[in-house]
Amino acid sequence: MARTRNIKNYDNAKSRLLAIGVELIRSDSFSAIGINDVLKKSEIPRGSFYHYFENKQAFGLEVAQFYHAQQMSDAQNILRNESITPLQRLKKFFRQARKAFSKRSFADGCLMCNLSTELADTNATFQTVLKTQWNELAAEIALCVAQMDKADIGMAHLTDKEVADWLLNAWGGALARMKAEGNDTPLQLFEKSIFKKRINTEEA
Repeated sequence: MARTRNIKNYDNAKSRLLAIGVELIRSDSFSAIGINDVLKKSEIPRGSFYHYFENKQAFGLEVAQFYHAQQMSDAQNILRNESITPLQRLKKFFRQARKAFSKRSFADGCLMCNLSTELADTNATFQTVLKTQWNELAAEIALCVAQMDKADIGMAHLTDKEVADWLLNAWGGALARMKAEGNDTPLQLFEKSIFKKRINTEEA
């Protein structure tokens, strides 16, 4: 009789591998880490790794999707929260991200930013996935922007999508500078530049 797979253990082991993949790629790079690094950190047998992932690239792509799913969930929880104003939501979205980077001493940056810099122009498969992820996150931000007065952030001349794209472009640049500076001064400047209007919220 074939052994019945323990679905919970199967999913837990895969999630552990993906979470460790996020950690290792963020702290180093996709190119620099090896499967052995993942196995050593996770304490999961090599055979189990290949049970979940065909090769390193397949693993990397699933790591990117795993990170993106978490990122989108967090974004939706904040940007769709109708208990606060759209402007408050937008500020909270970036403020919460800034707090998360603070917990890692402003060292690792954003996985999606890191992979885009490292692989998007050299690996067509990663490029397709990352382009989709950026667009999905931008679309979520644009939904929030559509509910606010864009003049409050000095962008009344732009469409909702253009505002969302501009914000992500500027944020990505601030994150790159953050890693070089080793502090959140670039993130503070981003926030100060965008949110000129005083916002009465506990996140302000």
